[in-house]
Amino acid sequence: MLSKLLKYEFKATCRIYGGLYLAILAAAALLGAFFRFPALISDFPFAVVTIVYLMLCVAIAVITALTIIQRFTRNLLGREGYLMHTLPVTPAQLILSKLISSMVWLLCSILVIALSLGVFFLCGMLNVNGIFSDWAGAVRDFRQLADILQRVLNVSGFMLLLTAIEWLATLVCSILCLYTACMIGHQFKQHFALVGIAAFVGLNVVQNRLMALLPNTTGLDLVALLPYTTNTTGLDMVILSGDTWQVTTNRFYLRAVLISLLADAVLCGVYFAATNWLMKNKLDLD
Repeated sequence: MLSKLLKYEFKATCRIYGGLYLAILAAAALLGAFFRFPALISDFPFAVVTIVYLMLCVAIAVITALTIIQRFTRNLLGREGYLMHTLPVTPAQLILSKLISSMVWLLCSILVIALSLGVFFLCGMLNVNGIFSDWAGAVRDFRQLADILQRVLNVSGFMLLLTAIEWLATLVCSILCLYTACMIGHQFKQHFALVGIAAFVGLNVVQNRLMALLPNTTGLDLVALLPYTTNTTGLDMVILSGDTWQVTTNRFYLRAVLISLLADAVLCGVYFAATNWLMKNKLDLD
C-alpha cells in the first residue's frame, strides 16, 4: 500500500516542479549564451534574464519548503485527511509516504539548481571550438581530473560516502522535526501556525543544544571537505608539483561523522515516533 501512496504523492506534486525545473534550465542556458556571445548582451535583456534566473532559484527553494509543509498539513490534517485516514494504511505509512516524496523532491530541487549552474558554465564558458581544435589537450586535462578524483576516492571514498549519508540523515531529521511541529500545532487549531512555528524553533534549539554536548561534532559541515593540510577535522590533501599527489584522511573527522550520523538516527526515530503517536492518538479533523 505504501507504493500506491507514493504513486499518488508523486502524481499530485510532479506538476508543481516540472515547469519550474525546465524554466530554470532554460534561463541558465540563455544566461550562459549572453556570456558566450558578447554581441548579444545589452543591459536590459541581460539584467532581466539574471533576475529571472535568481528568482527561479528562490522560487524553487520556497515552493519546495511550502510543498513539504502543505502536503503534510492539508493532506493529513486538513479536509483531505478524512479520506486519507479511512484508507487501509497505518499512520506510519502515511508519514513515510510524505517523507519519501519530500526527500525525493528536495534532492531533485538541489540537483536541478546544481545542474543549472553546469548548464550556465557549458553554455557560457566552454569553448567547444577550442576543444575540437586541441582534442589531445582536452583529453589530457580530463584524464588528469579523473586521476585526481580517483586518488581522492581511493583514499577517502568511504569517508565521503559517510558524509553524504550523514547529510541525507540531517535532511530527513529536519523534515521529521517539521512534521512533529505541525502535529504539535494541530493540537491548538486556533493558533496552528503560531504554535507550529514556535514548536519548530523550540525543537531545533533543544536539538542544537543536545548536539553541542556530543564530542567531535563542532564545525561538522561541508567546509571541512575543502582541501587543507593543517586542520584536523576534515580531509587533508597535499598537491605537490608535477604528478605527485598525496591525499590522507584522519580519524577525528571520521569519528565526528559517525557520532553525528548516530545522533541524527536517534533524533529521526524520536521525531517519527512522536509524529506517529500524535497522529494515532491526538488527531482531530473536526
